Amino acid sequence: MTATTFEEFAAGCRRDLDRSLADWLPAPPGCPPRLHEAMEYSLLAGGKRMRPVLVLAAADAIGLGHPDARMLALPAACALEMIHTY
Repeated sequence: MTATTFEEFAAGCRRDLDRSLADWLPAPPGCPPRLHEAMEYSLLAGGKRMRPVLVLAAADAIGLGHPDARMLALPAACALEMIHTY
């Protein structure tokens, strides 16, 4: 994705992060429904997501032209957001 402003870049990152975070959350039956609901509420409530956006920006910066640099860094960015939210 090519962005002309940091705001556009961050918005694209947040879209990728929100989708990925939802996928990483444990869900019933492996997780009690009430716990899943609480985690989903806390983690997916939104926000600036600056920490994981910076992880993805760093991946883009050092990706050396690798087309999937951001996608390869997405699990680390999600982990950072989950730790921060916890």
